[in-house]
Amino acid sequence: MGNAAQSPYQGLAPIYDYVMAHVDYGEWAAYIHALFARFAPDTSRVVDLACGTGNVSFALDGLGYEVTGVDRSEAMLQVAREKAADTGVEFIQRDLCQLAGLGLFDAATCLYDSINYLLAPADLDAALRGAQAIVQPGGLFVFDICTERNSLRYFRNMRDSEQGPGFSYERHSMYDPVKRLQSNHFRIRHDGSDVAFEETHVQRIYPVADIAERVEASAWELLALCDGFTFDEGNEESDRVHFVLRTPPAEK
Repeated sequence: MGNAAQSPYQGLAPIYDYVMAHVDYGEWAAYIHALFARFAPDTSRVVDLACGTGNVSFALDGLGYEVTGVDRSEAMLQVAREKAADTGVEFIQRDLCQLAGLGLFDAATCLYDSINYLLAPADLDAALRGAQAIVQPGGLFVFDICTERNSLRYFRNMRDSEQGPGFSYERHSMYDPVKRLQSNHFRIRHDGSDVAFEETHVQRIYPVADIAERVEASAWELLALCDGFTFDEGNEESDRVHFVLRTPPAEK
């Protein structure tokens, strides 16, 4: 028996929907719909950044939005495209820090703490600039982050394993509060194979105030910091904070 190292999501993509089956993507889409209704009710064309296998993209499409899904991982997009029949969702491969040229949208989303995978503040700044380049004046950018409270409560040293249809996996999640880095290591084995595929995903757990400062130093207007799935104000005591940003309106 042996192990094979994988680039992020190469081994996880085929089983990702099973691993994430506990997530209510309809709830996510309904919350984004509520944010659009409050802050930008004319939103129609949405780009779903870091869309993964497209679950929120499809849910937003079902709510009547015209959706384009974007992700860096071609392996994840392959799964998304296989599920895209009978939907209007298009999927494009692109890095969060290289969004120029995608077109112009009414709003952008970047959900399920995907922003936390930007490990350097300079990458966060690049993503903010890139998102602004593809959102029309007055449009929204909605993203969320996980807080340190969430990492300390659930992922400081968590192990789990599951048997799925045709595969099994083990996961070890660790949080380093000094470096503020959270890692999730997967070991995946397919039935009948002697090789276990391994890959590690790392997030930086930024202080909420640090993200807010970088937003305020950008050209975005910070409209709201929302405690997970509510309109209450989010802070370090939240498990998840949703940021609602708006581009400056067009000059008259």
